[in-house]
Amino acid sequence: MPNILNISVLIADPHTLMREGVKAVLANDPVFNVTAEVSKTEELYSNLKALKPDLIIIDYYTPGHFSLDDIPLIYDLSPSSNVLVLTSNQNKNDILKTLDYGVKNYILKKCGKDELLAAIYATVKKERYMCLHAMDAILEKQSLSQDTYEGISLSQREIEIIQLISEGNTNNTIAKRLYLSIHTVSTHRKNILKKFGLKKSSELVMHAMRTGVIRPSISTNIQFASDKV
Repeated sequence: MPNILNISVLIADPHTLMREGVKAVLANDPVFNVTAEVSKTEELYSNLKALKPDLIIIDYYTPGHFSLDDIPLIYDLSPSSNVLVLTSNQNKNDILKTLDYGVKNYILKKCGKDELLAAIYATVKKERYMCLHAMDAILEKQSLSQDTYEGISLSQREIEIIQLISEGNTNNTIAKRLYLSIHTVSTHRKNILKKFGLKKSSELVMHAMRTGVIRPSISTNIQFASDKV
């Protein structure tokens, strides 16, 4: 966890005005210190190695500057850094791909200043944050209809586990919450994915919300769980 009184920030965006806007938002809180601004992959890598920033704010969706492939390399070069994606990309598959890579925080550039600040603070505190615009982009482009899952039987325990997965809980945390063994939770997770014909927890959460298995509150941030323990 970074020193809450001195949070180093790296902004990776090819557009000068965008970087200046983010810096202006951060300038209102003295705990943030923008230590680097980069506009292309090569600069990103060199600064990651040298600075190991606490917070990285990146728009990966800028051909010729950054790409999706930069995300896993960020975690390889600076595993302690917290990543916030700030982009205009609303493609469902790309969003899910970033989640699979380990990104927990995703916000679109169309969001306002207050939501950007909320996303930044959540990222620094290692909480999960996804803006509703990104959430809507995934749900609106969902190719499976609600009827797809008619006839699939879920136990109350399985529904409870899906809900906990959607809140970002690992198998270990779920096991403690439900007083179960990790092996039992892992088995439940695998069985649930098999029932829906899915491979990733991020997809499971999307489908579960789409079909009404779980219903997240509109006042809370949508959270995703990885397939890790």
